[in-house]
Amino acid sequence: MKQFLGVILLSCIASGLLSQQTVKGVILDAENNEPLPGANIFLYRDWSIGSTTNANGAFELKITNLKSDDTLIVSYVGYKEAHVPVTKSDKELTIRLEAFAHMLEASVVTARRIIAEEFTVKQIKQMDIYLNPAAKADPLLAINAMPASTTTDESASISLRGSRPDETGIYLNDVPIYDAIRFSQLNGIGTFSIFNTDIIERMHVFAGNPPLEYGNSASGLVSLQTNNQVPDSPSNTIALSLANFGALTSRKLGDKTAMVAFGNYQPSQIFTGINQDAMRDLESFNSYDLGLHVIHNLSSNLRFKLFNYSNVEGYEFNTRVPSYTGIFDMYKRRNYTIANFISQQENGEITLNGGYNISQEGYQYSITDIDVNKQDLYFSATYQHFFDKWSIKGGGSYDYRINNSKGARPIYDYAQDMNHPTVTFDAIEEYNLPEFFIYSKFNLTDNLIFGTGVRKNLVIGNIPNYLSYQGNLNYKIKEKHNFNLSAGHYNRLAMPNAQDYEITHYESNQYSLDYTFNNSRFELQTSVFKKNVFHSDYEDDIVGGELYTKINIKPIEFQFSITSLNVEIKNDSETYPSDYDLDYFVRSTLKYSVKDVFEISTIYIFRQGSYYRPVSTGYLDIETQAYYPVYEDWDNAKRLPDYHKIDVSISKYWVLNSKLALVLYTNVSNLLNTDNVMEVNYNSDYSASFNELYSERSIYFGASIIF
Repeated sequence: MKQFLGVILLSCIASGLLSQQTVKGVILDAENNEPLPGANIFLYRDWSIGSTTNANGAFELKITNLKSDDTLIVSYVGYKEAHVPVTKSDKELTIRLEAFAHMLEASVVTARRIIAEEFTVKQIKQMDIYLNPAAKADPLLAINAMPASTTTDESASISLRGSRPDETGIYLNDVPIYDAIRFSQLNGIGTFSIFNTDIIERMHVFAGNPPLEYGNSASGLVSLQTNNQVPDSPSNTIALSLANFGALTSRKLGDKTAMVAFGNYQPSQIFTGINQDAMRDLESFNSYDLGLHVIHNLSSNLRFKLFNYSNVEGYEFNTRVPSYTGIFDMYKRRNYTIANFISQQENGEITLNGGYNISQEGYQYSITDIDVNKQDLYFSATYQHFFDKWSIKGGGSYDYRINNSKGARPIYDYAQDMNHPTVTFDAIEEYNLPEFFIYSKFNLTDNLIFGTGVRKNLVIGNIPNYLSYQGNLNYKIKEKHNFNLSAGHYNRLAMPNAQDYEITHYESNQYSLDYTFNNSRFELQTSVFKKNVFHSDYEDDIVGGELYTKINIKPIEFQFSITSLNVEIKNDSETYPSDYDLDYFVRSTLKYSVKDVFEISTIYIFRQGSYYRPVSTGYLDIETQAYYPVYEDWDNAKRLPDYHKIDVSISKYWVLNSKLALVLYTNVSNLLNTDNVMEVNYNSDYSASFNELYSERSIYFGASIIF
C-alpha cells in the first residue's frame, strides 16, 4: 500500500513539474537600458504568481499550467505599467519600461544631469536607498554605507573622507540645504535627514572635489534630485511602524500637472516602550511633517517644479556632564520652499533655481537656554550648452543667510549646574555671498573625458575674497574599468550652530584617484586621496585610502569595504590626531533573497576607536565651587575601545493584486548588544571615570500598504 501511495505521489510531482514553466527575464529603462531593481512582475490570470527584480533588474517566475494567452503585468515607481504577453515558448524576456515623462502631454523635458556627473564617486537611485538595510529608508543614512563615509557617531551628519560635516554641501534640486538634519543637538549632529525617499529620484555623492557648478562646498557634496514625474494613475501609500504613522498620495492633475503630497506623525511612546533598556536616556520625542511636490509642464521644453516642506519636532533626553545631570530639551520648527524652472533648448539648457528657508529652534538644559532663528535665501541662474565633443556650463548664484542666536550659556564649560554663572547674549551673524562660475567638459576620445572650471565670489562686507578651481579626468576601458583623477581648491562659509560663535571659512586643497570595476556579478572600487583643510587657525591634514567590493550571486549579495585614514590637526603650538584618525573602518553586508520577495540582511561595522585626552585630575574653582579638569598632553592620548555592531533586517514584499501591495520589515539594531563607547565621562570632581555608550539592542518593525 505504501509503495502504491509512493508511486501516486511521485506521479503527481512529476505531473506538476512537467506542467511547470520557468520564465526568466530582465526589466530595463527604455531610454538608457539601465536595470530597474525592485520592479514588480505578476501573472494576470493568477496574482499569487509574482516576483520582483533583483539588483540587476532580473527576475524569475515559475508558472504552472501556463495559458496560451496569458500576460505579465510589470510595474515600477515612476514608469508606465507594461502588459507583456507570455507564451509557453517564452524562456527569456527583455522588458523595457518607459518613464512617465512620456505620459504627460507634450512633455519632452528630460531628467537633468550634473555636468560633472562622470566624475562622481557614487550615484544612488531611489531603490538603492530602499534596498540598503543600513539606510533605514533615509537618503543621508544610505551614504553612511559607503566607504567614503567616515561618520563615527551613528548620525545622519555626513563626514566624507575624514572631513568635518560642516564642510559637506547638501543640495536639493540645485538649492543648498543648510539644515538637513532632524533631532539635532547643540553641535548640529542629528539622527535622520529631512528628505522623503519617495520623492527622491537619484542622489550623487562627491566624496571629494565637489563640482564647481555648486557653490559653498569645501570637502564633499551630496546632490539630490526629486522625481520629474509621478505615475499616470493615482498611487497611495500608508506607512505604519513603531515610531511613524504616515501617508503619501501621488496623482496627475490634468494633462500637464502632477503632484505628490505626504505627511508623517512620529510619536515615541510605542518605540521607547518596547525598547526601554536601549532607550533609557531618551525620555520622549515627537515630529510632524508635511510635504508637497508639484510638477507642471508649461510647454514641451519648459518645466516648473515646486517643493515645500514643513516640520515641527522635539525631544527630551537625560544628559550627564561632571557638573550637571538632568533633562536636555530641544524643539525645532521650519519650512523650506524650493522652485525650479528648467528650459531645454535645441543644444542647451537654462535653469532658474530659488529657495527660501525659515526656522526656529531652541535648546534648554540647566542654565543653558538658547534660541536660534535662521533665514536662508538663495537664487541661481545657469546655462549649459552642448557641442559635439564638449559642453560648457556657466552661471551665478546669490546666497544670503542670517542667524540670530540669543539666550544664556555657562561662562565656564566645567560649571553648568543651576547655581553656576552664566553669560547672556544676543548675536546676529549674516553674509551675502554672490558667486559666478564656469565649467567646461571635453570628450577627448570615446573613453577619455576632461573637465575644468573656476568659481569666484564677490566680496560684500566682511566676507573673504577667494577663488575656487578644479580639474577632472575620467578614463574608461571597455565600459568595465573606470578611472577618476581629480584635484582642486575649494571654499565654504559655514554659519555657527547653537554652540559656536562665528562664521567659519573652510579652505581646502584636494587630490584624489578613484578606480572602479563593474560587471553584472562583481564590483570593485578603490581610492587614494589627500586633503589639506584650513579653518580659523587650524589645518586638517588628511591622507587616506578606501577599498570596496560587492559580489552578487543570486540569491546572495555580499559587500565589504575598508577605509584607512591618517588625520592630523595642526595649529601654531601643537599637532594632534582628529576624531577621524582611524587605521581601519570596516563595513560588511550580507543579503539573502528568497524568490526576490523575502530578504534577510546582516550588517557588520567594525572600526577603531577615536583618540581622546584623559583627565589627569580635577581642581576646585573657588569662585564657582565646581571642579575644573586638567587634561593629559596629546602625547599621552588614548583611544576609545574598538566599535563593533551587527544589525539584522528582514523584509517581505507581497503583490496582492494589480492595485495592492504590502511591505513588511523588521530591524534589530546591535543584535549582540555590544557595549560601544561613545565617550569617557567623569564624576563631579573627576576622581572617577565611566563610559557613555551608544544605543544598546533595539527592535523596530513596520509595514507599508501601497494601493
